[in-house]
Amino acid sequence: MTGRLILVVDDEVLIALLASEVLTDAGYRVVVAHDGRAALEILRREPPDAVVTDYMMPRLDGLGLALAMRDDPALRHVPVVLTSAVAGDVLERHPGLFFSFLQKPYDLARLLGAVRDAVGAPGAPG
Repeated sequence: MTGRLILVVDDEVLIALLASEVLTDAGYRVVVAHDGRAALEILRREPPDAVVTDYMMPRLDGLGLALAMRDDPALRHVPVVLTSAVAGDVLERHPGLFFSFLQKPYDLARLLGAVRDAVGAPGAPG
């Protein structure tokens, strides 16, 4: 299967489904996880081209996920788009860890734009 692979991680099922639908409709391949630990399992099986993750989640939050990715040589190059209603000062405390940030509730066009900025168009050469 061709197309850029995006991992969407959000414990809010409807948000994950909506983000997945928008990205799929735009031509990306999408896989969904509902917490950071499940996301790490997916990441280690098939590293995606980018990750869109919520900040506050059970088992492993978006910060923990991004830190684990940074510590893994096979995953540290994967851009991470953080989404949150309450990210606090996580961006200031971890400069450069996240490719971009979307404040929840975010506009779906902004989500698509952030992913395109991170990885390019769905069928663009890597």
